[in-house]
Amino acid sequence: MSWPMPKPEPQGCRMVYLSEKPPADAPEMLADEPELLSVQDLHRLTGVSEQTIRTEINAGRLPGCRIGRRLLVPKCKFVEYAMGGAADGR
Repeated sequence: MSWPMPKPEPQGCRMVYLSEKPPADAPEMLADEPELLSVQDLHRLTGVSEQTIRTEINAGRLPGCRIGRRLLVPKCKFVEYAMGGAADGR
């Protein structure tokens, strides 16, 4: 081992910047959507119930943040989540 050892990044804890862009192969259908997607936006886009979306955010599986009483998900993080979930067969 070489010292100093790099500190591992805590799981589920990474600063997300609004300037991050979705991957190049992100669906074009999201181009007109806001950079921060609400639970209602995600429900409309996916057909998944609002409660399931809230559960995924609260469990840390879908990165999101709370602004006031609203739960919001950066569009780039939703695309990563959706693409990763599709690859895993979820």
